[in-house]
Amino acid sequence: MSPDESGPAQASRLRAVLSLATLAAPPMLAAAALVGWLVYLRIDALLVEKFEGRRWDFPSKVYSAPYELYPGAWIGGDSLSRRLRRLGYTEREAVPAHRGQFSENGEGRYLDLWLRTFAYPQGRETGRRVRISYDSHGYVHEIVALDSGESLTNVRIEPLFVTGLHGKLREERREMSLEEVPAPLVAAVLAVEDRRFYEHFGIDARGLARAFVVNVTAGEVRQGGSTLTQQLMKNFFLTEERTLSRKLREAAMALVAERRFPKRRILENYLNEIYMGQKGGVGVHGMWEASKHYFGREPWELSLGETATLAGIIRAPNYYSPHNHLDRAVIRRDTVLRLLFEHGDIDERTYHSALAEELTAVPLAVATNSAPYFTDFVREELQANYPADVLSSEGFSIFTTIDPELQALAERVVADGLDRIESSLVGPIDPSRAARLEGALIAVNPRTGEILAMVGGRDYGGSQYNRAVHARRQPGSVFKPIVMLAGLSNYEEGTPHYVSTSPVLDAPFTWEYDEFTWSPANYADEYHGKVSLREALELSLNSATARIAREVGIEKVRDLAVRLGMDPSMPAYPAIALGGWEASMLEVARAYGVFANNGFSATPLSVVKVVDRYGREVEGNRVEIRRVVPARHAYLVTHLLQGVMDRGTGRLARAFGFRRPAAGKTGTTNGYNDAWFAGYTPDLLTVVWVGYDRDVQLGLTGARAALPIWTEFMREALRGRPPVPFQVPRGVEIVEVDVRTGLKALPECGDFVKAAFLDGEEPREYCTRAESGIFLLH
Repeated sequence: MSPDESGPAQASRLRAVLSLATLAAPPMLAAAALVGWLVYLRIDALLVEKFEGRRWDFPSKVYSAPYELYPGAWIGGDSLSRRLRRLGYTEREAVPAHRGQFSENGEGRYLDLWLRTFAYPQGRETGRRVRISYDSHGYVHEIVALDSGESLTNVRIEPLFVTGLHGKLREERREMSLEEVPAPLVAAVLAVEDRRFYEHFGIDARGLARAFVVNVTAGEVRQGGSTLTQQLMKNFFLTEERTLSRKLREAAMALVAERRFPKRRILENYLNEIYMGQKGGVGVHGMWEASKHYFGREPWELSLGETATLAGIIRAPNYYSPHNHLDRAVIRRDTVLRLLFEHGDIDERTYHSALAEELTAVPLAVATNSAPYFTDFVREELQANYPADVLSSEGFSIFTTIDPELQALAERVVADGLDRIESSLVGPIDPSRAARLEGALIAVNPRTGEILAMVGGRDYGGSQYNRAVHARRQPGSVFKPIVMLAGLSNYEEGTPHYVSTSPVLDAPFTWEYDEFTWSPANYADEYHGKVSLREALELSLNSATARIAREVGIEKVRDLAVRLGMDPSMPAYPAIALGGWEASMLEVARAYGVFANNGFSATPLSVVKVVDRYGREVEGNRVEIRRVVPARHAYLVTHLLQGVMDRGTGRLARAFGFRRPAAGKTGTTNGYNDAWFAGYTPDLLTVVWVGYDRDVQLGLTGARAALPIWTEFMREALRGRPPVPFQVPRGVEIVEVDVRTGLKALPECGDFVKAAFLDGEEPREYCTRAESGIFLLH
């Protein structure tokens, strides 16, 4: 406007501008309203989708086997207390003060234990206080419920959390309804995070003003002005960036959320969503998961001080973590308690009592997946019925057979054993040995088929290939007991029936079959002439074993191997008699399990039950056993394999200090590429393999490479337990026989051994001094 214009002209121009503005205002306001409405509708749709749809993915959780205690169970040494500590139980000198604690009276031979609650597939453990009395040998004598004085037939200690089957987000949470959240916890969260939650409409103007004054006065950010609803919006939809635009979006969403959903719905989502700390590489979310993480108990089991601690952690979980900064956690807890007292939520007596509580957190239990190969095996087993995205999102509880103590032991002995072997392989480095030596171990309960420990390689981080399950290698002489069983159980007319003392010629020969020939050779081309079947197995004589297979019939040997659990595609050609066909460790374990389990074959079992997050059983697997050979025939092989341990290729186990009754067999393939040992006691069967992934010569026998690992594992796994002998079934006689003649032994005949025979097949004549030169002196 020019300064020379007159007053009337200026007024006229101003009226024209105002007139244009008046005409333009309605469309502009309408457009702004439309944009606002569209934004509202968009926010509303997002909120409805989140609140009404799938809010979270719940990773499935893999658990070990629970620890069953009952009168007669062995808990010798420190096995029980060690397991309790591994589970995060804390030991006290006084009686347990709350769940998750124990105390032991060694002189009185009892242990007082306050069990944690746990939802088992078979029913819920309510968290009883029990006294477990045991005798001088470490066997449970009696279990008594301390509150009622009732004698209990058994108690179950909760399983170890092995790992979570996560998807893209590595978060752990368990959803709770608001009704399940204890009222003191709700009060504590509101006291410290949003006192006016039930009064504001999503944004708290008074809270913002108060936070502004506090922060300006302090010269730093001491308080946040965000309401609980705003925090939920940020966690659900936004990032942690501290910008004005993010705060405006957060505020807008909070306003819409409060208009759309009731307060209790918002509060429930908040208590399940809130980030509460870290468990290794996994985020802890929600109050239930935080309660278990920090205190080992469920929210309704916490004291008021512990409840206040959880509420105080929300502001900065890692800063106030009682795991890492107990002093800070105590100060923060006291702040929350003060707020509860000032606002009238608790009285003065309760306030001071909570302040006086000693704050202790359970040891930080990180799911390090101490059984990674087993977990992969479980995942593979389950993916036959459940897609991977279901396993990572539906929150299944997967109860397995793994024994955490045996698993940790197995991983240690495999790694240590391979290190020792590598350090012994001195000399120029062979380029073909560029890869590191590998090994694997699988341990099972032979009676049930339950897999107790599984190590698929020396380093899961370096190789996830599970050699215990997927690798197919020639078992070598580990197969020979199957040949012996075929001979001992053969009654077909026209073919020989063998007993342990039957003579077999150990000498070079050629086996002709299908226009081919095969000439089995002994180690170092050393032959012993006429030997007994027992000696052929104890000394692992190839030629003698192959002769037995030829006489019995290789088809019968092959069919028997398949019946015991070996691969049905195994061909019936002569070399299988010496393990010249590839097998997995799991197959070998299943076959040897028949010997250990008196002729019953137990299907390998890894997953016992799968339960959804509402406690409903989704899948249940029972122990499956079936008889495949008579008990007396299985025992004959076990007795022969005991001789392998005492006098044969497995005798190094005795030199290493393993004295208890055991049966087993070494295995070494041609070229020394694979070293095996498979062996068992009445209640534990273990198979060990050592070799290179590529077809590279190891240069060591099963006795030198695999047997030491097996021995250390079995010795430590059974340490402290009284030796358990193999039970002789009906129809079998144990007879002392002369090692030279195979006849009944007399003192003047010299060396003798105990041999097992079926009733009526034992020798009836006694040896004489003159006769005692017919057989090989062992």
